Amino acid sequence: MRLSYIVFLAVRSLRNRKLRSALTIGGMIVGIGAIVFLVSLGFGLQKLIKERVTNIEALTVLEVSTGESLLLKIDKKAIDSFKAIPNVVEVSPSVNLSGQALYQNAGTDIAVFGINPTYASIESTRLVNSGRALNEGTKDEALLTTTALELLGIANRQDILGQSIRLKVFIPDPDSETGDQISEDATVKVVGIIDDEELSVAYVPLDLIEPFGIKEYDMAKVKVTERSKLNDVRLRIETQGYQVASLADTVGQIDQIFLVFQVVMGGFGLIAMFVASLGAFNTLTVSLLERTREVGIMKALGSTRKDIYRLFLTESWVISLTGGLLGILLGWGGGALGNLGLNYLANRFGGEAVDVFYTPWLFVILMVTISLGIGFLTGAYPAQRASKLNPLDALRYE
Repeated sequence: MRLSYIVFLAVRSLRNRKLRSALTIGGMIVGIGAIVFLVSLGFGLQKLIKERVTNIEALTVLEVSTGESLLLKIDKKAIDSFKAIPNVVEVSPSVNLSGQALYQNAGTDIAVFGINPTYASIESTRLVNSGRALNEGTKDEALLTTTALELLGIANRQDILGQSIRLKVFIPDPDSETGDQISEDATVKVVGIIDDEELSVAYVPLDLIEPFGIKEYDMAKVKVTERSKLNDVRLRIETQGYQVASLADTVGQIDQIFLVFQVVMGGFGLIAMFVASLGAFNTLTVSLLERTREVGIMKALGSTRKDIYRLFLTESWVISLTGGLLGILLGWGGGALGNLGLNYLANRFGGEAVDVFYTPWLFVILMVTISLGIGFLTGAYPAQRASKLNPLDALRYE
């Protein structure tokens, strides 16, 4: 028999038993829908947290420090050695000093970070929210955090943009054995504001700090060409004794945690799927018993064992594929409604709108494949039994 005719017979058989077919397909819908809904929650939370932690650009950046070592140091020689490593695009050092910020009649303690303009561009986790970033080749500019503005008594960030503030920077005295510091003064123009509700920080160009006698840096950002080259560059730097950290480590831990979460959520859905599969198997087995004489007539009219096998297997695939597609739509729709509801509540109560349900297309394709697999597993045994029926015994069956 032609495949199109086999499909026609399979669909007609299911339509003749509407209630039973509807209940069987309904079970498949609930099982697949539960898996899609619960696993989409895991994918959504994973995507949300990873977006909050980092972005694709930050996954190609390494943070290099000396760790606990008292022998290693990050100086210009070390920076040059990092730049000489293959697949390294940019190396940007930074130095962290304590200081004071003075504006009009107000003053506050502040952390002073000496950075290159390229450092800010590859940092990616701190974005300038007002004003602009530091310009290359300019050493009398600064970026301030919102916490620093509050401590200086500045309510409106626009009031400070373009204004000059005085910085008093404390430099460790290299000749002192007791940790004494040298105070250096600098006047800088505030060109940008960074949202930070915790730290009082001023970011200034390294060109401003280095003349104060700075020869060693606290840390260096190393940017590589692509994420696949990250481990190779990291290994080369670690062999020199330096301590290396990367946001890719955090992302890897997030992926592992949510893999377990998705497996657990999927397991709850698989329980419903297992029950639905038993229902589909029972439906096809009962259908075989009811249609034994029909099978005998078909064989007497010339249908082969292969035709009978394909007919019952097609019925199973129609049940599983219909239930799978509708279940995917149910799970996806439930997630979409969940996102709409949460975003409505967030907007109403002044929160940030976020999507906690996310369904990747690869996962949808996987669920369709699983549906077809379930159709084969539940239909193979009834189809095999039907194909082996003796035509005479089938015709005599009551």
